[in-house]
Amino acid sequence: MRWTQALMRDVAQEERDGLGLSPVDPLDPYALAEEHGISVYALASLGEFGMGAETLSHFTVQRSSAWSAALVPLGTARVIVENESHSHVRRRSNIAHELGHHLLEHSFNNVILGEDHKRQFSAEQEKQATFMAGELLVPLSAATRMAFDGWDNARVAAAYGVSEQFAQMQMRGQRIRAERAARKFGFPPPA
Repeated sequence: MRWTQALMRDVAQEERDGLGLSPVDPLDPYALAEEHGISVYALASLGEFGMGAETLSHFTVQRSSAWSAALVPLGTARVIVENESHSHVRRRSNIAHELGHHLLEHSFNNVILGEDHKRQFSAEQEKQATFMAGELLVPLSAATRMAFDGWDNARVAAAYGVSEQFAQMQMRGQRIRAERAARKFGFPPPA
């Protein structure tokens, strides 16, 4: 299937609707994972499966920014392993991103992590999963309303449980739209 932004928005809205959320309600990505039968594990929990302390320290202390989370196929099941050393808001966006891969039915033709610890999905799939995470966490309809109401990144971040950087990513286009509309109709731009 060729995923357009409109189709991805529809999928995100269906998922939010399935959890009983309106566009102004924050989404709990862990609840959405549970809804899909996807267990989420902290990286440290892999110690019981043989992951050594040195490996854990590498990904959570020395190079914590090298790896965030992964959607892992286990037969027909899926699990998400997350880097618990990241901030709560980053972990939420990481989980939403991995759920984006799941919801868009991205295939697992290659290894998930290469030797350089980089993700091995295609650039297009990564872009799609990032877009889906944005729509799950801060939907376009909510971003539009907040842009016209003059919300700043800190307020959006607090309301939706995302980072200010994530809020900026979701709000940028809608703020431009709000500013253009204000100029067109002779109103002061949103604060």
